[in-house]
Amino acid sequence: MSINQLVYLSEAVQKMSRQDLLSIQEQAKQNNEPIDVTGSLLYNGGWFLQILEGPLVTLTSLYHRIEKDPRHRNTRIIYNEPARFRTFGRWSMNMINLEDRQADKYTELVEVIEAAKTDRKIGAASPAATVLKIFQN
Repeated sequence: MSINQLVYLSEAVQKMSRQDLLSIQEQAKQNNEPIDVTGSLLYNGGWFLQILEGPLVTLTSLYHRIEKDPRHRNTRIIYNEPARFRTFGRWSMNMINLEDRQADKYTELVEVIEAAKTDRKIGAASPAATVLKIFQN
């Protein structure tokens, strides 16, 4: 089965607490596992960057549902391409709260979100390609 990787950026409508983020993660795990979706959600400074992996039709449908979620606004896809393999195959949904400042690769991940917010490249790569590369290594 072929898979795609979809990366989107969105802005939280209010500051998310640790409990809010855990709730989002648990809901995503429950929703994603039965539909063969894996991925990771990053949160920093009121911004979400989420990587979703799965069949294209499934991701398209899921993204349309995500767009309607009232907890965020200004959603935009920054990457949606076929992939040879899953980067997040172990997780129906991983969560990284960069506000805890304990995350592995904290500085690199904050830079990715900042670059995505302003449509800036990191070196010669897009923020989406950079975040995928960070996790592939």
